[in-house]
Amino acid sequence: MRRKRSIPDLASAGKSGIVPYRRGEDFRTRHARRLTANLEQEATVRRWCQQRGLTLRIKNGGHHWQITGRAFLAEWWPSSAKLVIGKRWHEGVHCHDHKQALRVIEDFYERQGNVHD
Repeated sequence: MRRKRSIPDLASAGKSGIVPYRRGEDFRTRHARRLTANLEQEATVRRWCQQRGLTLRIKNGGHHWQITGRAFLAEWWPSSAKLVIGKRWHEGVHCHDHKQALRVIEDFYERQGNVHD
């Protein structure tokens, strides 16, 4: 059985102050560290979503986060740091932590004419 090739991200949100890159760290350890650090911020992300009239769903043991609105969908996989908005797989953004992901999502959401209080 062949493994599907991942689609590379188009952009990066930059270095993370929350889960910084550690040279020589095994990718499995890095992915687990990202997942844990971001799951600890679930309440913060949920509150951020509620303030904007969005809904947060966390699936697959925390590996898949969905932020949805009326005609809006952002999907984020914290362990691999992949963020995709509107199923645009070839326009993914590499976001290591929740702050980066929310910043990218907010920018996109507001450019679509959505406003929040």
